[in-house]
Amino acid sequence: DSSGQALTGAIAYATAIGSRTPPRGAVVDTEGAFKLDGLDTGVYSIWAGAPGFITESPFVGPDAPRRYFRPGDSVTISLVKGGVITGTVTTATGQPVVAVVVHAMRVRDGDGQPVEGVSQPRERQTDDRGIYRIYGLPAGTYVISAGGPSMYFSGISGPFDNDVATYAPSSTRDTAVEIGVRGGEEAIGVNIQYRGEPGHAISGAVTGILQNQGAGSTAFFGSSVNLTEVQSHTTLMYASASSYNGYSFEFYGVPDGEYQLDAQRSVPNGEATAAEPRRIKVKGADVTGIALALVPLSSIGGQVIVESHPELNCAKRRPTALRETLITARRDPKPETKSAENQKEKIGASTETKPPINLSNTSAEALPGEKGEFTLRGLRSGSYRVETYLPGSGWFVRSIMIGSPPPNATATKRADSNIPRDGIILKSGERVSGLTVMIAEGAASFRGRVMVAEGQSLPPNLRVYLVPAEKEGVADVLRFFETRADTDGSFALGNIAPGHYWMVGRAVNEAEPATVKPIRQDSALRSQVVKEAEKTRYEIQLQPCQRIVDYEIRYPPAATDAKPKP
Repeated sequence: DSSGQALTGAIAYATAIGSRTPPRGAVVDTEGAFKLDGLDTGVYSIWAGAPGFITESPFVGPDAPRRYFRPGDSVTISLVKGGVITGTVTTATGQPVVAVVVHAMRVRDGDGQPVEGVSQPRERQTDDRGIYRIYGLPAGTYVISAGGPSMYFSGISGPFDNDVATYAPSSTRDTAVEIGVRGGEEAIGVNIQYRGEPGHAISGAVTGILQNQGAGSTAFFGSSVNLTEVQSHTTLMYASASSYNGYSFEFYGVPDGEYQLDAQRSVPNGEATAAEPRRIKVKGADVTGIALALVPLSSIGGQVIVESHPELNCAKRRPTALRETLITARRDPKPETKSAENQKEKIGASTETKPPINLSNTSAEALPGEKGEFTLRGLRSGSYRVETYLPGSGWFVRSIMIGSPPPNATATKRADSNIPRDGIILKSGERVSGLTVMIAEGAASFRGRVMVAEGQSLPPNLRVYLVPAEKEGVADVLRFFETRADTDGSFALGNIAPGHYWMVGRAVNEAEPATVKPIRQDSALRSQVVKEAEKTRYEIQLQPCQRIVDYEIRYPPAATDAKPKP
């Protein structure tokens, strides 16, 4: 747990990326240890769970990639005790309201920042005394409501499903009391006097569900429909549209406000369809007759090419490199405005539309096949960043491009498109092919520490940047690296292409650290960091497979600093 004590009885899980097999689980012993054995070669996601506990997620930036693991890795998972909110729901006369659904909606995180992306409320029913208790809550600020349907409709309507939610203490959403909760703490007495006011309905139908069904097929086909509140970015309800209900959907107990509707469906062949998100306003009446048309989602296909150098001895896992490489695509919610020159280089360029509130179908991951082939499926329209999880510390990404790699494997990638810099823009239903990702042996790495003068301290949110020292290398964003320094100033960088670099430590915006984009996604930041790094003169020449430890840089750099030697 967060105090460093073993959390006996927790269960650790491993899920193979790209596999439909159930997760493998292992019970944590009295020493806090677990072992997930018998795993096939591949890439895995590892997590753990225990009742009332949640995974500790230290801030590493909104664009930080997920963590992946391979068989043989050692993993430490920290769980923290979740918060609790409890209270009663009663009528105006003080009678308990029994079996009403109570929702806890998180509006700000533990640092007081608005919750990014789409959130889902936690819910519990009241008991026969009208008491509810919602536990396992992440630290943050919540609003509590009672009434309306459960998020997960069971097919059996409840007595309060058609009611508008009543927020604590007895109000609408606009005047709801906000409840702060910290890990392991319990907020008691968050009582609600239930108003029981009728809400409105939203209904319609989903089309296109049977478009890809083969002749004579008797398989069940359906679509899930989500209702998301625009103001809070909270998904309030789910519904199903299938052959059982004529492909229609209905939501009840909806208060006045603005909402987004979207529908999606997966099919057995791995492809997916989705409807373009549609915004509607509810004001004093039901909203009916909404049509959501499913259309095919986009995909990116390509190949991973392994550039092998047998004379180098740092790239482990050579025989299983492809099976332990992962290609991902993630939608950029705030792509840069490109110049006219850069825009001409776009692949499938189109006008960028406002991203949907519901962030489903905005990322994909794929493992290469035996010949390196891969397909990233189920993507909505938008601008995507392609990222690579490498099979070990001795590998680096040489290039990412559309088309075949140059004849000389060590040559600079073709300049007809700059995928690492600009990403790939997908139109609705577009299938981009020919993406080539080249990975190479011989990556360098090093560990170091940021030092400060006696009596001074490091600023929070300090990042260490490694940028190319050669002018021709500045155009290659794959030569830019960054990491966040720990509180003691230590840092580590890996999977670095050999070459000549500058290094600099830089504090991000302390007021809004989540607004800082990765350096590979921000041209203005790259330009500024390069200028600062050239002035600091912290220079390093990395050879293939070189491993450097105990490297020191000063923050802030002194004007008389010489070029340090590792």
